Amino acid sequence: MTDRDVEKEVPKKQFIETLRRIADSLEKNESFRIQIAGKRLTIPADAHISVEHEAEDDEHEVELQFRWKN
Repeated sequence: MTDRDVEKEVPKKQFIETLRRIADSLEKNESFRIQIAGKRLTIPADAHISVEHEAEDDEHEVELQFRWKN
């Protein structure tokens, strides 16, 4: 597998729809699929979930992360 680090801005409506799909899947303990910059991923139900906060000067960033191994 090649390294990949992709960040893509999306419209707020699309982001909300994606968050809802993720939340519904997590609540049901089901895997879910997501497409990011042309690559389709299946996030397994047992993926590790974390929230990250980064701050530098006056700029803040929050990331929701899912980690798993194939």
